[in-house]
Amino acid sequence: MTNEGPLLESLLRRLVDTPLEFKEEPRSGTKGVVDVAAVVWDTLRTLQFERIPAAELQSFRVDDASLPKERNRLRLVLVACWLLTDDWFLGKPKLQRTVKKFLISELPKFESYFPVDRFLHDADRREEFARRLLDALSLRPSGESENQANDRLQTLNSVTREKVLRDTAKAELRAKEIREAMARKAAEDAASRYGE
Repeated sequence: MTNEGPLLESLLRRLVDTPLEFKEEPRSGTKGVVDVAAVVWDTLRTLQFERIPAAELQSFRVDDASLPKERNRLRLVLVACWLLTDDWFLGKPKLQRTVKKFLISELPKFESYFPVDRFLHDADRREEFARRLLDALSLRPSGESENQANDRLQTLNSVTREKVLRDTAKAELRAKEIREAMARKAAEDAASRYGE
């Protein structure tokens, strides 16, 4: 987050205003509406980036069998493309490598934490998505220091929150098992004393 990026508020407003075309079903064979690979291609061209190799575009095309599993990832790519075509990103070729990496490698890492239908309607998840995109591009919201941007991203971090919830659930389960074992042991001890 070393470089200053766009105003966070403008990105959040853009997410709220995501057009229906970017929320449609990804195309797979004869199903779906939007050719995600074509949208990625157009986005990179709009940003005046070099052409993306055809092999890399293939990751945005899936067959009918894998569409249910890949559906949310492809829908996140569509929303990210919409966000990346904000005027602030235009004419910044230095971002090319990080934009491609974000779309191809970073989005899949947290797709399960961002169901598109939910995050477009949840203010915290929208903010986290915008901040994750900026972070992946080594940018921070305009007007924020690196520390402020990092702190806010950590506060919103769905991945960390999910891990804490899982760890807490495991700890509670373990504590319950220990309490039950102690209760059984106490009952056994009481029964053996009663039998004497």
